[in-house]
Amino acid sequence: MGKSKLLKRTLSVCLMAAMAVTLIAGCGKGDDGGGNEDKKGETPKKDATFTWWITQSDGNGEYYEDYKESPVAQFINQQYWDTENGGIGTKENGTQIDMSFLVPITGSELDNFNTMMSTGEYPEIVSLAMATDSPRTMYENDILLDITEYVESYMPNYLAYLDKNPELKPLVQIVDEEGNVRYVAIYSFMDGVNDPWEGTCYRRDWVVKYAKPTEYVWDWESDYVKEHGHPEVTPLSEAVKEKNMEGWKKNEITAFEAEYGDNPNETYSDNVIFPSGMADPITISDWEWMLEAFAKAIEERGWSEDSSSYGFAPYYLGYTGMGDVTSSFGGGTGSFYVKDGTVSFDGASENFKAYLECMNNWYEKGWLDSQFHTRANDAFYMINSTGVNQGKVGMWCGMTSTLGTAIRTSCQNEVDARDAFVMGCALPINDMYGEERQQFKEPDALYQGSRRGTAIGITNKAEEKDLAALFTFMDWTYTLEGAKVMRVGLNAEQYASMTLEPDIFADYDIETAYTEETDEEGNLVITPTFEDSNTLFLALLGQRMDVGLKLTRSGELVVVNKKAEAVMTNAYGQWTKFLNTGNVLDYTSLLNPEESEQYSKIGSACTDYQSQTVPNVIQGTMSWEDYVAGLEKIDTDTAVDILQKYVDLAKGAKSK
Repeated sequence: MGKSKLLKRTLSVCLMAAMAVTLIAGCGKGDDGGGNEDKKGETPKKDATFTWWITQSDGNGEYYEDYKESPVAQFINQQYWDTENGGIGTKENGTQIDMSFLVPITGSELDNFNTMMSTGEYPEIVSLAMATDSPRTMYENDILLDITEYVESYMPNYLAYLDKNPELKPLVQIVDEEGNVRYVAIYSFMDGVNDPWEGTCYRRDWVVKYAKPTEYVWDWESDYVKEHGHPEVTPLSEAVKEKNMEGWKKNEITAFEAEYGDNPNETYSDNVIFPSGMADPITISDWEWMLEAFAKAIEERGWSEDSSSYGFAPYYLGYTGMGDVTSSFGGGTGSFYVKDGTVSFDGASENFKAYLECMNNWYEKGWLDSQFHTRANDAFYMINSTGVNQGKVGMWCGMTSTLGTAIRTSCQNEVDARDAFVMGCALPINDMYGEERQQFKEPDALYQGSRRGTAIGITNKAEEKDLAALFTFMDWTYTLEGAKVMRVGLNAEQYASMTLEPDIFADYDIETAYTEETDEEGNLVITPTFEDSNTLFLALLGQRMDVGLKLTRSGELVVVNKKAEAVMTNAYGQWTKFLNTGNVLDYTSLLNPEESEQYSKIGSACTDYQSQTVPNVIQGTMSWEDYVAGLEKIDTDTAVDILQKYVDLAKGAKSK
């Protein structure tokens, strides 16, 4: 720690001691407890001091001793919150809040939270990240306040975001017996998809070496493709067969080649063009074209009889239940699914049938892992990780750790050990299987982090406090200005407008937490000063107060240019190409104990049956009709009704 930093810490301790004496002296007659003198003829101001129980870590103790000393916390405490007009006001029209924080020792968060709840010794604001009870249960137990009045009066930005994203409403509201919408917690939201840690990975080097450029590719400049998004007839084999090349053009590339550069993860490039006319795969046709190339690579290496070597592997059930590739055939999950506000069981749908037809075709061609149904002990993102790392698999669902050149050190083939290069790709759009309803539909159910974040509860300890000022501050965090402060930090102008003590910016020669620019497409792009792996970057944020919008690379408000290697950045773009709107996982957390038990029993019955039969349909030893007949014996309708109740809450609920 530098001399100036140590001096500031010493002065800070002395100042805090002096303030403590002042506060004690100021608690006598004529003071309302919030530092506001009760003058004759004036209504005393409410107490605006709050304590917040938080859990997230950002190197606490390395850059400041108390989270109240963090730059963002100091910024919030120095502002005047305009309860009449919203946002930051002035000394004349605003109210300051005084926020302090309780932080449990790392590893003791759950015990600490439970002890607070059982003893009643909890503060005014609590993160519910460690809560075992739902916000509704905590409200019914008189721990959390009904904050509906304050949300509706002081949080217009929060409500506007819910109106813009109605699928989030049932996840953050409750409805009382009269059908009125109630709010008993405040939730943070992802303004887009957070950087994924997994997705579809494939051997780009095998595509370069073994894929043959098609004679024709989609013509994205043609009027037909511009209007319809695809040629009149696909795939290419069918277009040639029907002699209808509307939307196709001659492929100018006749051979593929790649340049790796000094640092392939940053400098890799090639001239690959897929049948769809794009540099990245976007259709099932593109995937099948790759699978043919992977089969050639595997055969050349003498691995055709090696059960660890194959083109692609579905999850051991034959589907994941979250959607993913299953969702490419018109949408769906193979299990419970929600679309346009309607819940259904998707395991017997025409979409799922088209998916299974595709998987059966791939199995018959030898492109699928012949042993996929035996890998029940493998997580969906680590199927046959040994085979993947040995360089024996063409395409898989994997983690970011396998991207780029990462698997070279463990590849068994000496050429792969030199040239292996892994890239990420988006889920494909079906252009081949099923009927029109199953084709050219964007996947809508996939494994992504929930856009609903952590809940913040306002406890009964805050009942007499200045909640108008508190909720005005919280609503500000759902604006672009507030989200940038909370999730990226202070800019140069904000830093210059205030006095920090301690001053991390001065101590570490920081002028701003981020910079801004507008890209060619007109998007506002912010670039943090430090990489997100840097603990100093985390110390500049306000994210431990987990409220407001979380800004992402793919957000609607702003693009956060987080620093990463080129191959990683490309994968993030591919894996976040589609949004997960069809998954029901968020809704299952809303069920009461009785409903949860019912739903779990039905879900388990479905999984048990499908795990025994779906692989058989894929392998061609069981017909679709026989598979569906067995599902009819399971009461999926009851589970659908349970979930539909919660999906309907926001649609049918009345405002207060």
